[in-house]
Amino acid sequence: MESVQVLFATGGTGVVQNAIPEALDMRYRYLRVEVPGHPPGLLVLGYEDPHPLGPIEVWYSASRETLRTQNGRLIGSSGTLRDWLALQYTPAPPNWTAVPAQGFNYVRRHDEMPGYRYGVAEQVQLRAVPGLPDLELPTTLPPDKARSYQWFRESAVSLSEPRGPALPDAWFAWGRHRGMQTVVFSRQCLAADFCLTLQRWPLQEEAR
Repeated sequence: MESVQVLFATGGTGVVQNAIPEALDMRYRYLRVEVPGHPPGLLVLGYEDPHPLGPIEVWYSASRETLRTQNGRLIGSSGTLRDWLALQYTPAPPNWTAVPAQGFNYVRRHDEMPGYRYGVAEQVQLRAVPGLPDLELPTTLPPDKARSYQWFRESAVSLSEPRGPALPDAWFAWGRHRGMQTVVFSRQCLAADFCLTLQRWPLQEEAR
């Protein structure tokens, strides 16, 4: 935690904001996070929780804002502008390398804070998308690098009552980072007006 406090600071916007250091201690793993309207920041991997569906990565900021990811998907957050808790899938989505050509549908349930919304349910459609995504990519992801990845899109339709505004589509890029096949970039929304761009950092991925 002392190392994290040296590197990262928060501006109280719900996600860390700071200048990205040019030199990083590569003993640690980092996640670059950007929220529209705010400077980008870095989170550091605190630990991994074993899980049958894949390890859960727990990322921290210096002020203990926390993101939890599994197979590249946001499955929980704490201390952000919109927190997700107790997420469940029915059925569980497949591994990224095993997504059927026709796509895959599943139901996602989670709790939300603030607002005390429990059991929020959505029907999610997962599909592989050839080429570049229908998404404005940040300058940290050059187009030639983005073309080397396999892209996936998840579209969600609310099943809960009352139905809130639909979440924007989530996008995931599957590639290689530090010798490991993983989701290297994603854009995911925890609310219609709260979206996060996540990128494993620093940018040194290889093609598939």
